[in-house]
Amino acid sequence: MKRIILTIISLNVLSLFSYSNSWKGLGTEDEPYLISSPQQMAELAEEVNNGTDFQNIFFSLTNDIDLSELYKDSLDSWTPIGSASYDFNGTFLGNNYTVNNIHINVEENDFYFGLFGSIGEYGAVQDLTIESGVIHSTLWSGGIAAINSGIISNCRNINCSVNSWRYAGGICGVNLNTITNCSNLAEVYSSLCSGGICSYNYGTITNCTNRQGITSNKGCGGICGYNGGFADISNCYNVKIGFIDNCTNHSSIMGDEKIGGIAGRNDGFIVNSRNNGVINGDQQVGGIAGVNGGFDGVIGNITNSFNLGNVIGRDTLAGGIVGFGNQASEIFNVCTTDNIHCVNTSTTDYIGEDNGLRENCFILHQYDETTNYDSIVNQLNHWITIQPNQDSYLKWGFENNKFCTIMPDTTMHDSTLYDRANIPLYNKNLDEIKIFCGKGYLYIISPARQSVVVYSVDGKAIRSVDLSANAMARIQIEKGVYIVNGQKVVVF
Repeated sequence: MKRIILTIISLNVLSLFSYSNSWKGLGTEDEPYLISSPQQMAELAEEVNNGTDFQNIFFSLTNDIDLSELYKDSLDSWTPIGSASYDFNGTFLGNNYTVNNIHINVEENDFYFGLFGSIGEYGAVQDLTIESGVIHSTLWSGGIAAINSGIISNCRNINCSVNSWRYAGGICGVNLNTITNCSNLAEVYSSLCSGGICSYNYGTITNCTNRQGITSNKGCGGICGYNGGFADISNCYNVKIGFIDNCTNHSSIMGDEKIGGIAGRNDGFIVNSRNNGVINGDQQVGGIAGVNGGFDGVIGNITNSFNLGNVIGRDTLAGGIVGFGNQASEIFNVCTTDNIHCVNTSTTDYIGEDNGLRENCFILHQYDETTNYDSIVNQLNHWITIQPNQDSYLKWGFENNKFCTIMPDTTMHDSTLYDRANIPLYNKNLDEIKIFCGKGYLYIISPARQSVVVYSVDGKAIRSVDLSANAMARIQIEKGVYIVNGQKVVVF
């Protein structure tokens, strides 16, 4: 009897680690499960959607796959890996192979559509290319994933168009954690909120590029439709905040209102970012952001960024950097061309509506031979050198009549050529905190869960903050010099 009981227990334990699939491998990092066919991809979707999250389990794509082999007729659709009820928490290694012919056509009021439906906080997808397909759905759609709470890295969407009633992104619908080193070359459309990388961003987007047209009636950006945070954040900790760093848009962004080269609306941080595309809308149209700051009192911060593209507004509020800046808008160390056109006003300013805090802003008069571009570059770079965290900013240059970004390898790069595929990336330690200073405020952003202590210069602890992953603390503090994680910080 005892032997029978032990046998039953052993079988039950084994069943916890067995899946109804044809994968080879052990699911470990050294011997991941191997995915070599569309049928095996479908098996992964079935397992996840039945409740297996695969935390700490590894999958590896071994060749290009074509999902059209799964479709019996033109009405068949791909079933995403993960859903509103179940997350994928494993690690999917794309190994730079491609997935072709994603076909999703959903008319009913449902959400979470992409190759992955939902990537959980322990999940990761890396080195994967979506080659082709069409995603036509209702809510929360993206080429790689509908919602990302984990990490998406080194992924591309080449030609899988994303068309959603609301909330569409070339890489993912909504980002709550990290997207890095990704690019979009596919068309994206939504009636409300669309972006080349994601629709909504409450996490971190770094080193990403958009090279295709993005369209939305309201809330449209080359990187994201809405880059944001929640509620009034005065002296609050662990506020989820959107952080965009070192990103570039090269294509046209078009819509009615809240249209921007990087973000349609920004209530988070945009740093080291560039727009080269044509930005076209009715109102609240900006080279970097259509609207900056103000949602429930949240600060919108644009720093060390520039616009070289044309900005066209048909009604009101068009600007080279921001179309409309609320009183909560902060704009530091930026420049724009004077290619700003508004039907109802003769604006050539860097901000359509003159609100908020601004420092070190410049307009480049492209056809004015008297403009001293070297002087502007020097002033922009000088501003960086006096910041407490100057290593967080890319330096500026001017070459061949165009503004350039000087990468940390000291090579000067034409911003129109910037892409993860052909130049060294500006990679940062994802666990490092980012520190920014405003007038009377200290902003601390943490990609990982950790404790941060603010010290006075004489070593006295002034404030201790326990930050969760991808959260921000905004601390109102007296002017002075402080030490944060070994860095000297000057609050002015």
